[in-house]
Amino acid sequence: MQMAAYCSRSKLLDERTGETYSYAGRSDLVHHEVMLPDHAPNEFYSSEILWNNVEKIEKSRNARLARAIIIALPKEIDAKNHIAMVRQYVQEYFVKSGMCADVSIHDKGDGNPHAHILLTTRPLDCAGRWMGKQHRNYLLDKNGERIFDPVKGRYKLGRSIKTHNWDDSDRVQEWRAGWAKACNAQFRQYGIDKEVTCLSYARQGIDREPTKHLGAKVRAMEERGVLTDRGNDNRRIIAERQRLDRQQFRQRMEQSRARNLERDFERGR
Repeated sequence: MQMAAYCSRSKLLDERTGETYSYAGRSDLVHHEVMLPDHAPNEFYSSEILWNNVEKIEKSRNARLARAIIIALPKEIDAKNHIAMVRQYVQEYFVKSGMCADVSIHDKGDGNPHAHILLTTRPLDCAGRWMGKQHRNYLLDKNGERIFDPVKGRYKLGRSIKTHNWDDSDRVQEWRAGWAKACNAQFRQYGIDKEVTCLSYARQGIDREPTKHLGAKVRAMEERGVLTDRGNDNRRIIAERQRLDRQQFRQRMEQSRARNLERDFERGR
């Protein structure tokens, strides 16, 4: 509930604990809405009702209530187009698959516009009721009949089977590729000479260490002049990149000079 209040910059009551979380005083909220699949109850359009309902259905102590996704928005695009592209992306990759999505867009004007997407982890049936995340299959004999365990007094159960594929590793790559595709479509539409990729440096065959995401808290500390371990790591990585770039530039210049000397020599023969 606290994460939902933070992302939506609102005041929400957690009915389970009786605690209220409020981030309504923040001024960087550009857009917020809850997007639902067709069979979800209309009252779920309220973030407070949605997440209190999620907390009621999750009984396990270590249950995962939501999946949180943060996406960077292209700063070359204005807020109106940010909203449109995020809505289209969330609808295509999450809501259409049956997830409820709580969407918030933040922009402090510091060149880091981004969107928070909170997704439910449990599917809904056609009547809008929460379904199980997984179910157990019965073990069958060679005739296809369930096997009874006389000791336990019940039929033998097999392995659990998930009711959806939202946790598959392939889905994460699909979501990352989908967002890169959405950004590049915007760049082409507005004639911006830029392209993003969801592939890591390693998968692109680039021998370069990536910088680390700072996050809101670490970024705020760095802006106040407080040096952090993650910030120090990024400064080291950037310095090493610059050193390698200078080294590669010198190598290219030396190779170019060598080719020119060789060409001049051949011409003078």
